Amino acid sequence: MRPDLRKRMIFGRHDITRDAPISRLHLLVCRNTLMYFNVEAQSQIIDRFHFALRDDGFLFLGKAEMLLTAGDRFDTYSIRQRVFRRRHADVASPRSITPARLDVYRSPEPREMSRRRHLRDLVLDTAPNATIVLGSDGTVALINGQARTQFGLTSHDLGRPFSDLEVSYRPVELRSLIDQAQAERRVLRATTVERRIAGDEAQYFDVVIQPLAGQDGSVDGVAVNFTDTTMATRLQQEVKQVRVDLETAYEELQSTNEELETTNEELQSTNEELETTNEELQSGNEELETINEELRMRTGELNEARTFLEGVMSSVAAAVVVLDTGLKVRTWNSGAEDIWGLRASEVIGQPFFSLDFGLPTHLIRDAVTKCMSSAGQLQDAQVNALNRRGRAITCTISCSPLNEARNGVVLLMEEQPAAAGEQPATREPA
Repeated sequence: MRPDLRKRMIFGRHDITRDAPISRLHLLVCRNTLMYFNVEAQSQIIDRFHFALRDDGFLFLGKAEMLLTAGDRFDTYSIRQRVFRRRHADVASPRSITPARLDVYRSPEPREMSRRRHLRDLVLDTAPNATIVLGSDGTVALINGQARTQFGLTSHDLGRPFSDLEVSYRPVELRSLIDQAQAERRVLRATTVERRIAGDEAQYFDVVIQPLAGQDGSVDGVAVNFTDTTMATRLQQEVKQVRVDLETAYEELQSTNEELETTNEELQSTNEELETTNEELQSGNEELETINEELRMRTGELNEARTFLEGVMSSVAAAVVVLDTGLKVRTWNSGAEDIWGLRASEVIGQPFFSLDFGLPTHLIRDAVTKCMSSAGQLQDAQVNALNRRGRAITCTISCSPLNEARNGVVLLMEEQPAAAGEQPATREPA
C-alpha cells in the first residue's frame, strides 16, 4: 500500500462466520475464501456480505468463486473479474438493522425462499451423478461432489476455462459437443463412453450436454451430466460373452456325449476285469491277515523280551554300560546314573571315550579293544575315579563281548570300598 493510503486504513481481525459485519460499505473484497466453506456456510456468509454492502455496493470475489444462488440479490458487473453489485433492496432499508439484530435479519427475501435455495444447493451438490456447470464464457461455474470424486476436481478448478481441464477431452471430446449444443440449443448425448482407470479396469458413462437458457432466451451456460453406466455396460458385455460361451459349450456337449458312449463300453469291459482282480485281492488279503497275525505275535514276544531285559538292567545295582561296535553308548542303566550322575537320555548314542563323567576312560581303552578283538575274552580293570558327588573312588570294571558275533562290549562297573588309611591304587588293564 502507498504510505498515504495506509495511514487512512484501519486493520483488524474479523471472523466472517460469527462477527457482526461492518455496514454501509462501498466495496467488499473477499477473494479465494468462500471455496473453503461448505454450501450452508457460504450461504450464511453471502447473507452477511449482502447486509454489509449499501445499495449498488460492489462485491469482489476470487476467480474460483461464483454467486450462483444469490442472483436475486446481486447483479453481475464483471463475470471474468468476479465483480458483483448489490441490487436495490425491495424491503425496508437494512441500514436500520443493527449488528445485534443480525441473527434475525438474514436476507431481504423471505426465509422460506432462503431455505428452499439452501435445499436446492444441497441436492445439487449431493446428486448421485457427476455434474459440471459452465458459464457463458466457457469457465467452470459449478462442480458438485460426485464430479470432484470421479474426476479428481477441486474447488480451485472453479473459474478456470473448461478446455484446460482433462475432463474436457478425456474420456470423450466434450469441447466440440458443448459448442454444438450451444449453437443448436439442444441436448446432446454421448452413450457408453469408456474411461480407463487403473490397469485394465474401465468405467462407462452416458454424457448429457444441456444448454441452460435464461429468461430472455439466451444461453447463460451449459450443464454437463455424467451418468455412471459401468455396471449395466459390464452386464451387457457379460451377457454377450455368456451367449458365446453357451454356444461353444453346446457344441462341446455334443462331442462329449459321443465320447461318453464310447467310454461307457470301455467301462463295462474294465468292470469285468476289476471283478476278476477283486477276487484275487480278496485271496491276497486273507494271506496278509495271516502274516499280520504272525507279526503281532512276534511283536508281543519282542516286547516281553525288551521289558524283561529292561527290568533286569534296572535291578542290577552295579553300573552296566553297553557299547556298540563304534564304541557308542547303547545302554546306560540306573546304576550308571547313580554312580556317574548322567542320565541315559544324555549319553545314549554318544561316543563313550569322549564323555567326561569322572571316569578316566583312556585307562580302559586297551581292555575294551582286546575284548572286541577276535580273541576277545573277559577283561578286568581297576581305576581311580570321581563319582557324581566328586568323591574319589576305586572302580572295578569288567569288559565282556556283547555276544559271540562281538557286536559290542558290556562294561560292568562296581565301586570298591577303600580300606581305612589306604589310598586307592590304579591297576592297568589286564
